[in-house]
Amino acid sequence: MEFKRILIAIDNTPSAEKVAINGLQLARQYQAEIALVSIVDGSIMENHDGATPRELEDMAEGSFNTSQQQVIDQVFKNYPVKTFVEQGDPAKVIVMVAENWNADIIVMGTHGRKGIAHLLMGSVAEDVLRHSKKALVIIPIFQS
Repeated sequence: MEFKRILIAIDNTPSAEKVAINGLQLARQYQAEIALVSIVDGSIMENHDGATPRELEDMAEGSFNTSQQQVIDQVFKNYPVKTFVEQGDPAKVIVMVAENWNADIIVMGTHGRKGIAHLLMGSVAEDVLRHSKKALVIIPIFQS
């Protein structure tokens, strides 16, 4: 199988760099295009200091843009990268972006934070696996 387009799903946590490095290694191996996708999940926005949900989503989007740029600067350096920051249900948006961008494979991490059933694979990764027709590489992220 040949991969020409690799979609790397990252969040704005320190683990994003690990996921990005793995995606870059794969891209170099196949001389593939790379796109980063980050998702603002409006359903988990908490209201702080009287900010509206829209203001919170805008702030989160700005945070993801900054986080993506930091990953590009630290990991990809001169490797060209397309970026997407979208809003919605993370699994659905990852699948949608992969389809719309014609990705051949999705690279993403999993924190596995939702109990025994999700010990090895987090719920977002599990949902992407169930609903995407794309190849999927899941990078385990274990916090110490």
